[in-house]
Amino acid sequence: MEELHETEEFKRARDNEFATDVPVDDFVADSDSADLSSGRRDFLKFLGFSVGAATLAACETPVTRVIPYVNKPEEITPGLPTYYASTYFDGCDYGSILVKTREGRPIYIKGNSDHGMGAVNARINSSVLSLYDSTRLAGPINKDGSELTWDAADSAIKASLTKASDAAKEISLLTESIASPSTIKAVMKLKEAYPGAVINHVQYDARSFEAIRKANGLSFGKAVIPFLEFRKAKVIVAVGADFMNDFPLSAQYTADYGSRRKPDGPWMNQHHQFEAGMSLTGSNADYRSAIKPSQEGLALAAIYNHITGRGSSNEMTEITKKASEALKGARGSSLVIAGSNDVNVQAIANEINDSLGNIGKTMDLDKPVRMSNGSSSAFDALISRMDSGEVETLFIHGVNPAYDSPRAAEFVAAIANVGTSVSFSMHADETAKHCDHILPDNHALESWDDYNVVGSHYALSQPTISPLNSSRQYQESILKWAGYEGTYYDFIQSNWVNDLASMQSERTGLDFWNYSLHNGSVDLGVPMPVSDGISDNDPEDIEDSSLSINDALSTAERAATEAQGIEVFLYSKVGIGTGSHATNPWLQELPDPITKICWDNYATMSPADVKKNEFNMDLGERSPATEVVLELDGVQLKLPVVPVPGQKSGTVGVALGYGRGAGDEEIGRAAYLIKEKGGYDLDESGKRKPIGANAYRLVSSINGLLSYNLTGATVSATGETHEIAATQTHHTIMDRTSVLKETTLSTYRTADSEVYNKPHTLIMHEDGKTVKKPVSEVDLWDEHPIEDIGHWWGLSIDLSSCLGCGACITACHSENNVPVVGKDEVRRSRDMHWLRIDRYFSSEMTKKRGEEEGIGTIDMYAAMEVPGENPSVVHMPMMCQHCNHAPCETVCPVAATTHSSEGINQMTYNRCIGTRYCANNCPYKVRRFNW
Repeated sequence: MEELHETEEFKRARDNEFATDVPVDDFVADSDSADLSSGRRDFLKFLGFSVGAATLAACETPVTRVIPYVNKPEEITPGLPTYYASTYFDGCDYGSILVKTREGRPIYIKGNSDHGMGAVNARINSSVLSLYDSTRLAGPINKDGSELTWDAADSAIKASLTKASDAAKEISLLTESIASPSTIKAVMKLKEAYPGAVINHVQYDARSFEAIRKANGLSFGKAVIPFLEFRKAKVIVAVGADFMNDFPLSAQYTADYGSRRKPDGPWMNQHHQFEAGMSLTGSNADYRSAIKPSQEGLALAAIYNHITGRGSSNEMTEITKKASEALKGARGSSLVIAGSNDVNVQAIANEINDSLGNIGKTMDLDKPVRMSNGSSSAFDALISRMDSGEVETLFIHGVNPAYDSPRAAEFVAAIANVGTSVSFSMHADETAKHCDHILPDNHALESWDDYNVVGSHYALSQPTISPLNSSRQYQESILKWAGYEGTYYDFIQSNWVNDLASMQSERTGLDFWNYSLHNGSVDLGVPMPVSDGISDNDPEDIEDSSLSINDALSTAERAATEAQGIEVFLYSKVGIGTGSHATNPWLQELPDPITKICWDNYATMSPADVKKNEFNMDLGERSPATEVVLELDGVQLKLPVVPVPGQKSGTVGVALGYGRGAGDEEIGRAAYLIKEKGGYDLDESGKRKPIGANAYRLVSSINGLLSYNLTGATVSATGETHEIAATQTHHTIMDRTSVLKETTLSTYRTADSEVYNKPHTLIMHEDGKTVKKPVSEVDLWDEHPIEDIGHWWGLSIDLSSCLGCGACITACHSENNVPVVGKDEVRRSRDMHWLRIDRYFSSEMTKKRGEEEGIGTIDMYAAMEVPGENPSVVHMPMMCQHCNHAPCETVCPVAATTHSSEGINQMTYNRCIGTRYCANNCPYKVRRFNW
């Protein structure tokens, strides 16, 4: 009747049958949004406004405005994706990628494994989201926030450059590590255009690995970061090196390492790890030992002494013996890696690799990795010149030293004495806000560029969308100010057609350009020169290309004996990395692979130390973490404490990259704390509180290099607690072997599968006896018919290869447009991840041990819940299993969930009425309700 008479209620119901557009612009523009006290749905909109922008712009069909093609581009077919070969490089991560676009909008990034270095991690595939971040600057602005036209900006910059040239003053570029032949050439154009000026290029890294370059220069006369051949390494020993996450070229190394974890391959690598805290890399090791950061050099010294037969011993000799023997048995096919930024520690690792014959085999110095090119001394010298007024013009790109430098305050003070300072940041971040002008750069997916990051492997990146804002690529600005009339695209193409094409003979001119652009990369056989001719941080002249191993060994021993108090190690997270991704909600909500905590920064400690200090051990929705003050050299950080099995007693681990936007900079909503019902959490002065604390303030300088391993800290409770959001609060599986099937490689290759993968049985009672029967004999359901079926689908995950990196989680977010929910909803177990990775520690208690020691069943299972002091770790991806007899299918009252004839569990969305019975009945707890 309502429909017949078209009542107002019916009209409203009819009009609201489908979801209406989210008023993102109005919502964001509301100046009072920080003070909202809203319900859960409004909070999700507020929290995910950066996500919301992507939700609207990157869904499969436009939501708000549909603009038809009058003249449809030939290469675009509506509804079908188009892929473009490109490259990702931000100074920290590198990979050849394929960018998926729909109707001209990039929506997904995956590795381009067919050409070049085609591995990606969570940070790379999540970078597509930052393209749609509406807090990016819309165009050029001045220091006071006033808008600036590009013409006015060009005039002001040219005047400053001319002044520098006329007065013979300095023009400085402060950038991330540069590996672009065309960018270097563009800077040379600037030098030619202003011959009277002194042009300096300083490269800077938030997370420095400078000691690797210096040690290789001293040991081998080649001050480069070498390419590590993990595909050739049968034995790997890593000391304080998280090479799967916190290391140059970690994405590619993770893939190469994983390729040698296949039990059906010709061989599997054997991995030994020595570290203070449980890292992603350490969790995958075959043999892992917990040591203090100050003992890293000592552990390498013990290995060196054992391999060379020197006979000397130290406290690390016994725990490194197994690794030393394995290395001796794999000469020329082993690899020793150190993560310390101490030249002496790196020198010992070099001597071990050299003694084993690994140089040129698994450690290739002739295939340099052009990452972490920064020089601490060059940056310090730049600050001095800025402070004294020698620098007339300063260009800053891709770095944020006002946030992530231990000399941040000095840098900020010095920039005030620069004639004209220019930032190319896409946000008015901690550094940009102190510059005279902010001229926003294009996003990487809006830009042309080229790279020579590894050896002779050259790569191209191409735009997959026109700039969404009035931004301009910074190389194009440099060229414009140098008097070049064309675009940066013209410049790159000319460089490749005229110069790089001559380095090979297969193709010429435009044919070479088109071939390289199509594939995304090309190997030219000749690497780019290590020196670019203008950098302040070119490799130092090395007169004596040797380093006394005895001095290095003595220094390592002295460092271990002189260490006092609690030792602190600083590391980068799998998600936000060095902090440059702190504004990306996908990465903030990505659970840490070890702690399974997201949206937070914390201090990790060993369970024994947590218990000793009477800090909270069990963390969950109802069990907050103890808040402490970590103090070191007068710097205090207030952080919650999280116990982590496998961490060395007497150490504290803190992640870098948090505490962004402490000055209330407009860098993106995901970097700030959100209240339970929405709105920002504000401090006493009304500023937004950042997530976590800035641990870069703890970084010290030792012998001119930045040190991330520190001693002499104290930890004290504040009397307050801190709520933690964790996607997994249980750490072990009682009777682990019932779920996780593990065996040795020799057993796998020689025994029948039933030995290590026993069939599932049920205990039945028949004729007064207890018998075990196969599950198939007691199944209540008939098998699905499989005759005459065209396709049979199955799901299989190789747990030997899964390393727990989490790249699949963010990839699933991107591909399926899965929303983030924020810290409070994750804390309440309402996270929306379609795919999760469960992490399980081993326990020292087993059924066999319980039987041998006569421990009761209840006590035995209770002990199984406690992880071992140095546990082994298994990462288990968990998603819909597409069960043959799925419990979610039989319980649905409206048959919204059904089984296809090909074996797939499928959903009919418009039937679902939201009872959630399927979620209750899912034994894997992977059902999600997006709407």
